[in-house]
This record gives sequence, C-alpha cells and structure tokens, in this order.
Amino acid sequence: MNMRSVHAEIEPLLDEIIAFLPRVLEACNSISEYFYVPVQAEAWTRFSELLQGLNDLYIAANSIGQELADREEDALLHKVITNFAEQLAHTFTELNRLMDEEEFIQAADCIKYELAELIHALAIKLGEDKEGTERRFAANLAYLERHHPQVHHVLKSARPDYTRYQLTYASNGSPNLYLRTSEDKWMYLYSNYEPEHEAGRWLDTMGDTLTGKTNIVVYGFGFGYHLLQMARTFPKQQLIIYEPDEQVLLAAMQAIELQPLLEALNVELFIAGWDKTTRHKTFFHFVKYAKGDTALVSLPAYDRVDPQRKQQFFEDALAAVQHFEMSAVTSAFYGIQLYQNRLYNLSYLLNTPSIRNMKDRLKGHTAVVVGSGPSLEKDIENLKKIRDHAFIIAAGTATQSLLHFGIKPHLVVSLDFGESNDTAFKHLDLDDVPFLYSPQLKYTIMEGKRKPMLLMLENDYTSIHMLGLDKEEPLFTSSTPSVTGPAIEAAIYMGCEQIVLTGQDLSYPTESVYAVGTIHVTEDESKSAIASSKLLVENVQGGMNRTNNAMQVTLNEIGKLLGKYPMIRFINSSQLGAKIENTEYQPLDEVMKQLADVHVASELLAEAMAAHLRPFDEAHKAAITKRLLDMPQQVETIEATLKRMKQKLGGLQALSRTKPAKCHKTMVDIEEMWETVVHNKLFEYSIAFIITNDIITYERNLSELVEEKNVVRKADLFCQVVGKLAEAILECLPMVAAIVNEAIHRVERQRQPVAAE
Repeated sequence: MNMRSVHAEIEPLLDEIIAFLPRVLEACNSISEYFYVPVQAEAWTRFSELLQGLNDLYIAANSIGQELADREEDALLHKVITNFAEQLAHTFTELNRLMDEEEFIQAADCIKYELAELIHALAIKLGEDKEGTERRFAANLAYLERHHPQVHHVLKSARPDYTRYQLTYASNGSPNLYLRTSEDKWMYLYSNYEPEHEAGRWLDTMGDTLTGKTNIVVYGFGFGYHLLQMARTFPKQQLIIYEPDEQVLLAAMQAIELQPLLEALNVELFIAGWDKTTRHKTFFHFVKYAKGDTALVSLPAYDRVDPQRKQQFFEDALAAVQHFEMSAVTSAFYGIQLYQNRLYNLSYLLNTPSIRNMKDRLKGHTAVVVGSGPSLEKDIENLKKIRDHAFIIAAGTATQSLLHFGIKPHLVVSLDFGESNDTAFKHLDLDDVPFLYSPQLKYTIMEGKRKPMLLMLENDYTSIHMLGLDKEEPLFTSSTPSVTGPAIEAAIYMGCEQIVLTGQDLSYPTESVYAVGTIHVTEDESKSAIASSKLLVENVQGGMNRTNNAMQVTLNEIGKLLGKYPMIRFINSSQLGAKIENTEYQPLDEVMKQLADVHVASELLAEAMAAHLRPFDEAHKAAITKRLLDMPQQVETIEATLKRMKQKLGGLQALSRTKPAKCHKTMVDIEEMWETVVHNKLFEYSIAFIITNDIITYERNLSELVEEKNVVRKADLFCQVVGKLAEAILECLPMVAAIVNEAIHRVERQRQPVAAE
C-alpha cells in the first residue's frame, strides 16, 4: 500500500479520495470553460456541484489529517494531506473573492490552473489505491521467485518498516522514496521533481568509469532509474546488482514493474540483503567466473543513506578479490602437491578415527588456541600456568615454540601441505600427543603418530569421496587461509564454550615473523616478509602493525568465522596482535584468574579419544582400498578418450568451413566423449581439483560456446575451450598415475600385517 501503513478505518476513505480525484480534476477543466464566456445559468449549477465536491474533499482531508497526526509511520502522508487541505482552503477563499467581485476570467484561470494543479499534485502524491499496489507487489514477487530466487527468499518474509521508509512520488509522477538515513535524518532517495533527469546527469559523469568495461558491479538498486539509463548507454555490459536494503526493494515492488525493468538490463547477478555470508559468496562467485574488466560503482544517494555500510561493501569486495587471488595461486602452484598428500595419507587415514565422536566431549571448558606470532613469547609463563585450567591447542607451527618453552599442548592441529611444514614438525616428538590433521597435511609428518584424529575440510571433495564419508561427518571451514580457523571450530565442536586466542598476531608487530623456537623459516625469509608488508592494521593496544594482503585476508576471514558463533565467547589475548573482529581483548593473566577454580586433567582429551574413537571397520577400509585400486583403469580410460577427442578436434575447424553438416556431427561426437570424461570419478574428485584454474577458464568461456550458433565460430570455440582443457588434463595424467600407483603401494604395505594375521 502506498507510502503509508494507515488505520484500517482510514484506508477505505483514502481509496475513495484516490478514486474521486480524477473526477474533480475533469470537473475543474470543464467548468472553468463556462466562465471564459458570458456566464449562463448552467455555469452556476455546475459551479455549485464543484463547490460541494471540493467541500467534501476538504472535510475528508481534514479528517484523515487529524487521524494521522501522531502516527510516525504515516508522517509523510500526514504532511501531504494537511498541506493540501491548507492550500485548498486558501485557493477556495481566493476563488470566492473573484466570484464575488465578478472577476470571472480570473476565476476561470484559478479553477483551470491553480485548483486543477493542486488536485493533480495530490493525485500524484497519493498514487494508486491499495488494490493496485498489492496486485503489483504480488506480480513482482512471483517474477522474482522464478528469475531471482535469492532476492525472493530475502523479501518473501520481510515486512515493511513504515517508520523509516515511506513511498511517495516525484512531481512528474515517478515513484520516489522518503527514508531515514543511518544518521536518523529524513531524505528523498531521488530528485523530488524528475528522478529520470537526475539519473541521466549522473550517467553523464560516469563515462570514463564505465566505458570499455565488460562487467559493472552496482551498489544499490533503488527504483532502477540509474540502472535503466546505464543499460541504454552501455547495453552490452553485464550488471551485478547488489541492493543492501530489503526495505528499499519492498517499496520498489509496490511502485514499479520489475519484469520489464530487469529484462531491459543485462543482469548477470541480482543479490539483496545485508547478509555477510551471501555477500562474500557472491563476490567470490563473480571473481571466479567474470571475464574482462570490471567497474565498481555506487548509486549517489547511497553515499548518504548509510556511508559506513557502503564502505563495508567495497572493503568486502576487495577482500573477496584478494582471497580468490590467493586461492588461485595456491591451486596453480600446489594443486598436485595437495593431491599427492591426500592420496599418500590414505595409508594413515585407514587407521585414523574421525573427530565426529568427540562432539561435546569437552563441554563447558575453555580452549586456548595458540598461534606462533611474536607476541606468544610474552604469554609463555601464563600459558604454563593456565595449562591445568584450560585446553591448550597448538595451531600448526606454534607447536615448535610451545615445546621449545617446555609446554606440552593438549592437542596439536596441523593442515599445512608444504615442505616448510615438514621442516617445522620433523624434529618434534609428538608421537603421544593428540594430533588432529586433515588429509591435505604434508604426508611425511604422520609417521609415528600414535594418537591421530581426522578433521575434514568442507572443500576436500577428493578425500570425502575416497574415504566414503557420509552426511553425518562434520566438515570444517576452508575459508580461513590458516590452521587457526579449523582449530577454533574443532574446539567449539568438542564443546568448548570460551575460546582464547594468543600468539594470533595476524600481522607483524615486531621485526620477527614468528615467536622464538620456530625453525621452518630462515632469517632472510622473515626479513623479506616484513619488508614487503606495506599495509597497516590496528592492534589491540591502539597502535598499528605492518601487514600484507595475504595476512589481511586471513584476519578478515577469521573475524567472519567467529561471527558465525555468537553463543561462544572469544577472547583475544595476543598482547601485540591485530584487533580481531568479534573478539574482546583481555590479557591472559586476567583469563587465568577467572579459571583459577577450574581443573583440567592433563590426559583428559587423550582419554576421551581412547574411549570414544575408533578407526574405520574392515568393510569400510576395503571399500576405500577398492576406490583406490580402480583409479589406474580410470586414468587409462580418460587418456584414451581424450586422445580420440584430440584427433577429432584437429580436423574440426577445417570441416566447419567445408562440410558444416559433418562438422556438426563431429561436435556431437566430441560432446559425447567429453561427457564420459567429466563424469568419470577420477575427473570429478581428483583432476578437477588439480587443474582448478584451467577449469575456471573453461567455465568462464563455456556459456559463449553453448550459445554460439555460427558453425565456424562454434568450431573455433570447441578447439579453444574444450581443446585447451583436454590438453591440460592430458598433461597432468602422468603425474596423477604416478601418485595413484605410489598411494596403492603405501596402502598395500600398510595393510599387509593385517592380512598376515
């Protein structure tokens, strides 16, 4: 319903006024003509009828104005109605004077221009009746459900906030919105005279920003005026539209037709609502699949509506780009190494129990998740004391420093897959320390570990498939480029209700990268890392620490992770570290005082693991082994298929130019062979995660290939898109085959003693 929530008893009266105004307007235009000529008796009859109608309108307007006087949610409607009533009374008085003085020509002008304009302006401001706006809203909601389900999901249960958002109309009749800003000031979203002109002038200033771009990310949808102008000038650019405020969209759905508007735009993505997780996934999806250059723009009014929210949006966009770039680099350089670790570790995973049976076994306790930042040294003495009162969890390479200072952690968590992690752990005696690891861990580290426990990352599809894990298996975050995230989640999963972070500097507060005791990074590497860190981030003491893009991404992702667990208390005790979102700062000695009456048995965790954890049974182990033994044949099948495809691709372009029908048949054959490759388990769960950047390039270009109708161009795209990925697969297959064969050897060697028994 327009611009108001309105009492139920007032709604019918208001709808009657909306229906009555066109008749009054028509009467003004026709009756005025009687007084431009010598006045006849009929003129006075008609004029009397007009006066009666205006009097009824005045009484109704005053009545509604009085009812709405104290209703904040109808403040704008109250203003419109009372202003109209005042102007009508003034115009009515002037009209009576002119008639009394027989100034009939001026009276006609007053009716035709002043009175009619007043009626017309009220009709514009009141807009449609309730039935019309509700019908439009329902149609828009149905359209969103079919074409933009995420926006529909946000809006379907949202309710209008009339105290802060009131629908109105500009002087030219175009819908507008009167809303309160984050600073509690009222403003119009658009020009209150002609929003279209405002949008056009804005676009005139955006030429340099938008020209030549393939994609435009737009912060703000509003009522679509700016977007429509943009689409008319730049029709080929793909739009990624983000509306942060669902209340703006609720108002728009009452006032404008979404289907013709959105169909006039080249919309790639349309997202709504201020949900950080959705926002992050949207950005990540976009940077993964977007082609060409991208412009990032914001609608002008949103600078005033909520400037802090807009700034957060742009910061999140930058963080998503940085995160994706880090992931892309990791995949490009370490994809095969990750795969090697996952398969070589199968020999250990067969006998490693999952963390799943440890849920809530540490219920009510405090965990101290220790990082290897330089500030750790300041808390060593407190850590020695707190070990009897809380669970010490060593996050990755922090294990070195803890053991260096004589502190045995209750649990070590390690996920890192590189050689430096092997350097960090190979000299440490951890055989009897509970050791939580994921399959991607550098495989050499697992030798001799007697108290292992498995932690599965949500993006490790290779291991989830190879181990045959069911939906009950807990999956932990893969978004934080650090072992700290999964370590925190593991503590929460096991029931810890308070998580303390220390040594988690997530920046470079000193001239050292790590605390004393770490040996996996050389002094030159440490100096280089610090020297190249040109960014600054606020620390817990109010100062600034040096940081870089990678560290900034890690800090942001950990902050977001903690925000998912509002029921958990997170304490940042790192004395020199960066501020971490969703934590409170508290020195470790103060935490120790609070835990003074709590006692934690030294082997409580190890005993709980022994009591509740069991490795896979023999049937499950046999199934895992079979999946591994099937892989050499899958390698051969994929290789043979790709070689046949390569032969057909080699002649495809020539056929497209000489024998288009045969070319089409060949493309169908290639597609059928390609389907057998991409649906092969080896490709789905192995190769796809080794050559991820090649897969991303393929997926970015696939839609162009599918949509292309010209046979010559389609043949060219087949060779460029499918052929390039097929070549990348063929190149990696020998490495995959070698890793698979070695993994089989390791598993068979591991299982021989079992078979001998």
